[in-house]
Amino acid sequence: MTVDVVQRAFGWIESVAVPADGGLAWLEAGERFDDLYAGTAGILLGCAEAGAAGLLSTSDGPVEATTGGAATASGSALDRVAAGARDRLVHLARHEPDAATMPDDGLFGGWAGVAVALRAWAAVSADRVALDAAAVVTARIAERLLRRPVDPARYSDVISGDAGILLALLDACDDGADGVVVQAAHLLADGLVGLAEDRPDGLHWRMLAGHERLMPGFSHGTAGVAYALAAAGNTLHRDDLLDTAVRAADGLLALGSHPDGWALPLLIPPRPDRPPVNFGWCHGPTGTVRLFTLLDTVDPQPRWRQAVDACLGALRDSRIPQRLYPGYWDNLARCCGTAGVGQLLLDRFRATADPALLTWANVLAADVLARTVPTSTGVTWSNTEHTRTPPDLPPEPGFMQGTAGIVGWLARLAAPATPPVLPWL
Repeated sequence: MTVDVVQRAFGWIESVAVPADGGLAWLEAGERFDDLYAGTAGILLGCAEAGAAGLLSTSDGPVEATTGGAATASGSALDRVAAGARDRLVHLARHEPDAATMPDDGLFGGWAGVAVALRAWAAVSADRVALDAAAVVTARIAERLLRRPVDPARYSDVISGDAGILLALLDACDDGADGVVVQAAHLLADGLVGLAEDRPDGLHWRMLAGHERLMPGFSHGTAGVAYALAAAGNTLHRDDLLDTAVRAADGLLALGSHPDGWALPLLIPPRPDRPPVNFGWCHGPTGTVRLFTLLDTVDPQPRWRQAVDACLGALRDSRIPQRLYPGYWDNLARCCGTAGVGQLLLDRFRATADPALLTWANVLAADVLARTVPTSTGVTWSNTEHTRTPPDLPPEPGFMQGTAGIVGWLARLAAPATPPVLPWL
């Protein structure tokens, strides 16, 4: 059943695609996006996850490319969506479009996400054209970084800032990037170390220098920046970066420890109109655990394994996917909702072979499948905003809040031994 739902979901994604220079693009709220969060790059990443799970018609060999570089596609909607998204991103890499399409170099809103998606697609499809396009985009980002004037009021976070761009550069370093990319990675890492705030509760980073609140979670704060520095320390062979990440992680362990369990605060200081904690990839244990699993890989210590268990314990105690009250757990997507938690459980199942984790992931999947929205072209999903009438939000095709991210997880659930396409997401 899950595989059938995945294929039907790509049918819906195909039906809402719009023609764009080079291939296909997608809209959110009537606006075209090509980024990783809501646009073309995220669609291709969802296709890469389905491809890694063996669901492409072309999965027994590389996607065929014409001499001009365009991928041909036949068969399933998944194949056609992948070809259209891939061709669009290759075109963007070759032609440097206007700033309205790609406003900056950020990971989820800009060029870094294009490089990551193309590289992820190339890894599962043996698509050399996509890999070469990713290298072009990455080199341009690196060159811009090396020319960038020093700005103390810059974003540091994974979503928009230097930590996310650093992850994209490190992804390229793993593929043997040239010296400009490596140089830029060192520059970004050093800059992030310089932005750290040494507080009584550990090292922290603000999303933006001078921002009034700290967010210790993965998407906009400490856990994500520390992850990027730990990854940089490992890839660039720099113990100083790893040491900085360890100091931050130890601070998060202490900050989240409570008599009744472990949970990081959503905001420091808190806001009365926001919940005290969050459980998603963005601000909760679903994302923060990525830091602890990486540290346990590069420097195995009992406290990192205990921290991973503490994050999983926090998710169990949250009782998701139960909707305990209006607004408690209304999101199904990768960033803030059920699919993100389910992806983590699959990653931990692959690492530990603990069948309870796979059972738990299937419980989450059953809840998501029960909320499938059928359409004339396939299936999709809606997130909920309990303060609106009606509460169901319009379905979105993108990765972080929409169908592509959900089906990428469901595809992997159908092949749970599949390695993660991106270890940090």
